[in-house]
Amino acid sequence: MARRKEIKELYYIRAIAAMGILIIHATGGFAVSSEYGSKAMYLGIFLNQFFRFGSPIFMMVSGLVLFYNYRSIDEFNSPRFYKKKVKFILIPYILWSIIYFLYDSYVYELSINRESLLTLGRDILLGESFAHLYFIFLIFQFYIILPLLMKYLTKPMEEKPFRVFAFFFIFQGVILLYGYYFKNPNATGIIKTFNQYYWKTLFSWSFYFITGGLMGMHYERLVNFVERNMKKIFLAYIATTILYIGQVYYNIWIHSGRDYYGRFGSIRPQTMIYALATMPILIWLTRKMVGRYNNLKNFGTYSFGIYFSHPLILEEIKRHLIGSFPSHIGYSRLSSLVLISGLGLAITFIFVLLVGTLNIRWLFIGKVPKYVLREKEEVRNL
Repeated sequence: MARRKEIKELYYIRAIAAMGILIIHATGGFAVSSEYGSKAMYLGIFLNQFFRFGSPIFMMVSGLVLFYNYRSIDEFNSPRFYKKKVKFILIPYILWSIIYFLYDSYVYELSINRESLLTLGRDILLGESFAHLYFIFLIFQFYIILPLLMKYLTKPMEEKPFRVFAFFFIFQGVILLYGYYFKNPNATGIIKTFNQYYWKTLFSWSFYFITGGLMGMHYERLVNFVERNMKKIFLAYIATTILYIGQVYYNIWIHSGRDYYGRFGSIRPQTMIYALATMPILIWLTRKMVGRYNNLKNFGTYSFGIYFSHPLILEEIKRHLIGSFPSHIGYSRLSSLVLISGLGLAITFIFVLLVGTLNIRWLFIGKVPKYVLREKEEVRNL
């Protein structure tokens, strides 16, 4: 198979999505725990909702890359593909799951025994060692069925892309509408199991993955469409963003509190529209960034490591700053929001770049190029 032209803007899209996910986790406490009506609450909620496109965009990019590179089952080398995914994704995932298990045991002074190790095994299987690790459990579901998608879906995706898009939009939309509005909390049996896990299965994410795949298979047409219609797309994006975030503020206002804030996570039907409106904006914006903003490109290059490590770093920042300086740093302070978010971004990025200098970096941050410190580059150029 001839190697296709690299889509360089994807580095920047990954960077923005990774920053968004980090900011969601950095601002969650400010959105729900700050003093009601404080500036920290309002900004925390805005940032926490604005960046909700992060995980759906990552899923779209995953589908885009796979279907851009593999247009048919004949181009798909299963043994090679799965060997790489096990080595560069599954092994780092297991290692980080153990790290988070040990971290929780240390912070909360939990004993490590046979029962806790059995729980760890279950958590690794279901992506539950820490809140963000569900995404690996999720993405591997798509990797498992990818040969079937390549065999039976690539032709319809090539010849009838709008029908495929509409089918998966309706399919995922119905499931998310059910989970958001109609789910029975007292269900039993298989319905209870589905209610418990549907949000992290391919059923609730297939639209993002397949939409990304459609983008990959028709990328040049997509780019041309975006370039020609950016004004209309931008207006639609602004309207969608106002409605998406406005719904949250409206519910807080009518209920005079944030008791319902837990309903406004990323796994809600409205996010489908919001993420879909955001993706062409990111494509248009990042295409103008290619060849510039090297630090942002590096953030995207090492985004897998940032995804794995950022919750631990954020937890440590919050634990030490809020715990040591409660009279100066807290969830009701706007300055604290800026400080914690800024430190989270900076320290996580520096940490991942340092890991990127190691020969065993793949164990922690997957398949990425070795990062060369500037000092070494300068010496080599002498």
